[in-house]
Amino acid sequence: MNHNPSTRSADPGPSAAATNDAMRALSRDLAAGTIRLADLDPELVEELRAALEEPQPRPVAYAGVGSRATPPEVLAGMSDAAQALGDAGFALSTGGADGADKAFEAGALRTDAPVTVHTPWPGYNGYRPGRDPESDIDVVHPRAGDAVRGLSFLHLARKHHPTWDRCRRGARALFLRNVSILAGALDDDGTVLPVRAVIAWNPNGSAHGREAGGTGHTLRVAAELGIPVVNLSERTPPGRNADALAAIPTVIRRTILDRFADLPR
Repeated sequence: MNHNPSTRSADPGPSAAATNDAMRALSRDLAAGTIRLADLDPELVEELRAALEEPQPRPVAYAGVGSRATPPEVLAGMSDAAQALGDAGFALSTGGADGADKAFEAGALRTDAPVTVHTPWPGYNGYRPGRDPESDIDVVHPRAGDAVRGLSFLHLARKHHPTWDRCRRGARALFLRNVSILAGALDDDGTVLPVRAVIAWNPNGSAHGREAGGTGHTLRVAAELGIPVVNLSERTPPGRNADALAAIPTVIRRTILDRFADLPR
């Protein structure tokens, strides 16, 4: 797993892989003396030097979640958006469930960006804890005592479930998983990359109500943690996505708007 940051928008420009290949070729030619710096445009040389000297921002993650009943056309858009965000260097944090989670995962795996799947128990939906040697997915099995922003997973899961005391052990594990997704994704070196945005779909476009389902629980926790949520459901209340879009990183915002032209906002 490695990083190939680039930006895909209305004018995507060269891919990260193509840019990196060109830079490697230029470096080899300079080292071999085939090309001299004096042969290059002085302004280009200065731009290259400035780019190399400028500290690069640390990668961050986004959470891709949603209902198992997400419509096919939305699933396709999720997968495409995940690929674009992966190409731009954003890590994916998701939950391994069928439907929306799998769509995000499929798109992200077409890139070299980190993908972390948070599961409620070992073996959930075929995932085994640890790094999958074939896909490079990091599979995380959260514990109740784990914390995000100083708050334990258990505290957050219980607080945002209306009938926690009536939940069976398996259900509680699923809700702990929902919190874990928002804690972040693992970088190549095991560093946790924080989630800066949530992209989701659930039937009623809300964090509340019977139709909100398990995704609604994730969205309620996100609200407490101050993580903006863009809900792709056509039933999302007007204006809610506009506020979220204004608060998320530019590349994520452009990627969503490019692929979901009819997004409620």
